[in-house]
Amino acid sequence: MVYFYFVFLIIVWSYSWVIAKIALNFTSPIVFSLLRTLIGTVAVFLFIISIKKIQKIENLLLIVLLGLTQTTGFFIFANLSLVSGGAGKVSLLIYTMPFWSIIFARIILKETVTRSQKIAIIGSFFGLIFIIEPWNLQSSFLSDFFALLSAISWAISITIAKLILNKQKMDVLSLNAYQMLFGLVGIFLCWLFIPYQKQTIFSSYLIFAVLYAGIIATAIGWFLWLYILKKMKVNIVSLSSLAVPILTILESWIQLGETPNIFEIIGIILIVLSLLIIYFDLTLRINKKVAT
Repeated sequence: MVYFYFVFLIIVWSYSWVIAKIALNFTSPIVFSLLRTLIGTVAVFLFIISIKKIQKIENLLLIVLLGLTQTTGFFIFANLSLVSGGAGKVSLLIYTMPFWSIIFARIILKETVTRSQKIAIIGSFFGLIFIIEPWNLQSSFLSDFFALLSAISWAISITIAKLILNKQKMDVLSLNAYQMLFGLVGIFLCWLFIPYQKQTIFSSYLIFAVLYAGIIATAIGWFLWLYILKKMKVNIVSLSSLAVPILTILESWIQLGETPNIFEIIGIILIVLSLLIIYFDLTLRINKKVAT
């Protein structure tokens, strides 16, 4: 069942980049981050109240840090990057996250990296190089910079989430609710102290985008992400999530006219092959465990 949830999450998150890109025509990056997180946080807490299931906080500092990295940093930097960068290219830069998360997981969590995973890492890395095209950067420097900050913030949050889940048998729904709440506070403070904000036009599309991003991509999405992290190793989850920007490239090509060039196509092929290596490696190891 966890793999079904992962596929659903990949589809939901891939299209959220296209929606966010269009939504930023009607509002500023920080306001959009604030609105989607506010809607998502309210939805999560209403659900928790309805089922009367929430745990007390034991690792307050870690949960605050999780909210500031997984929600505040990730969303604000991602949306700032989308202002001048294409949805497909920005999502791919942000999905350098697996390489950062593997580094943090290896250093802090002491997770091992198998030979097949190393091959997949190398293949994915070269795939991203072809897609990003550092020899011919088309997006602005600030867009790329913010995208990488978003990737690093997300990678740090993965390690923090694993530390929390390893220390405390915490319900994932409660953990998601708390991290979203603290992340919302972080975004609100950014909105409060950053002077310039683009005027918001509350169109029907912006309302749709906020509801989709807030409830489906944020509330449900982060809950599924934490649940998947609880059930699977960081390395496998992080590398497999590279399927998201591949779908985003196709979706932004169809809807936004962001046509991939030959280098991006080569990069997509390399990443797909790397993902196949991961799944074959995972399948073989599962079969070996069952056999023994």
